[in-house]
Order: sequence, then structure tokens, then C-alpha cells
Amino acid sequence: MSEDPTSASPADSRKLLSLERHQRIMDYLKANRSVEVSQLSELLKVSEVTVRKDLERLERAGLLSRSHGGAILLERLLYEPSFAEKEDQWIDEKQAIAHAAASLITDGMTVAIMTGTTLSHTARLLMQRQRLNIVTNAVNIATELMHAAGVSVFLTGGNIRPNTLALVGEMAERSLEGIYVETAFIGVNGFSLEQGLTTPSIEEARVVKKVMENAQKIVVAVDHTKFNQVAFVRICTVEQIHTVITDRKTPATEIDKLRDKGITVIVT
Repeated sequence: MSEDPTSASPADSRKLLSLERHQRIMDYLKANRSVEVSQLSELLKVSEVTVRKDLERLERAGLLSRSHGGAILLERLLYEPSFAEKEDQWIDEKQAIAHAAASLITDGMTVAIMTGTTLSHTARLLMQRQRLNIVTNAVNIATELMHAAGVSVFLTGGNIRPNTLALVGEMAERSLEGIYVETAFIGVNGFSLEQGLTTPSIEEARVVKKVMENAQKIVVAVDHTKFNQVAFVRICTVEQIHTVITDRKTPATEIDKLRDKGITVIVT
């Protein structure tokens, strides 16, 4: 649920405005690859001093590289792959992770399944479950399960993001008010022990955070390619999750570090 702007502290308001500026800066860079400080100052209606501070923070996060008088986008963050592009990548690993995730979902449970290609594979394995309640903001997952006789699907409202088939925005967040689940299954674009779980979209991060607030347990389905990667926005820290399901190509050192933190790791 979106916070009431009148009840937010000045610090919270400044933080929100900063995140919004950062998103607009990254959106501009994804479209243009480079930008001048003066351009951003005019675009964002803030001083050049503020723009430089924003660029410093984004550079520290590994999202861009500052140049003389501006910034350039790091190539690895040039675009967010579409759902269709990601669906056929690392298919064997994703299906193995999906089977492990589905094995944690039994008849009579109430769970949230968020967006992501691996979790889409998970949804397809739940068709025969009975008295199963699914909460999701993924249009494709709702479509996948809507004809399963024993499955009840709660789909959030919101605006659709074509790249991920996710419903986002204030309506998506508000529709999750008072919705409680036993387990929330989430996917991420980046998984780092230091920077946490990250995604390219502020809006998607906010919806996932809302689901996590009312979940008894958080399970992350993540293949090896996401480890030690950092996207634009943090969803949560590693310490906030309970279980990680990953594949055998994930470095053993990363798995050991997670287990040392008390996190259950299932390797498929």
C-alpha cells in the first residue's frame, strides 16, 4: 500500500524523491547511453549539485560511470531483457529449480508467486493441487492457473509492465493490503550478499516488498547467473529471506555463506 504523503517524514519524502530521480536518470541513460549534468538538471528540475550527488550514488552502486560533465551507462545495464528473451535461457536449471519450489507447495496452502520465468515454470507444476490459494501480480501466472479446478487465484490490479508481465503501481500495492500468505516465492535480477536482492524497476520492488510484509516465509528462486549481480533497486537484504533455491552451477562459496547466515539453501 502506498504511504499517505501527509504522514511521511521529511526524510522519507526526500528519499522517495531521490529514488524517483535515480529511476529517471537510468531510464534516460538506457535510451541515450550518455547524458550531461546540465541536461539532467533541466530534465529533473533540480540543481547541478544535486544531479552530481545523484550520479555519485549511482556510480557507487555500479550502475553508471561518470564522465567529464556527465555520465555514461555501463553496457551490462543497457536494457532489461524481456520475458520472452529470458524464458528460454538456462531452461534446464530453471525447470529443476521450479520442481524444487513446487515441492514446497502442498494442498491447502496460501502462497504468493511473483513474476519471473523460473516461477512461471513453478506455476505450471501446480495444476493438480487442491484447495490451493495463489496470490500473484503476474498476468501469465494467473492465466496459467485460472483453469486449475483446485486452485483459487487472486490477481492484483495495477498497470502492466510488458517486459515482465507484472502488474505494478499504487493499485497493485493497495490490492495487497490485508492479504496474508504462508510463503512468498520471489524471483530477482540480482542476488548479492552485500547489496541484497535487486530488480531494475522501483515499481516492481515496491509490490514485492508489500507481499513480503505479510508473508510468514520468503523463498527466493534464483539461478546461478543472478549471483553477484546488482540491479537498480534493492528489494530486501539477504538476511530478510528464509530459503534460497538455486542450481548446481552456483559457486559453493556463495552457498556456504548463505548457510552460515542461517538461510536454507536447496541446490537442484
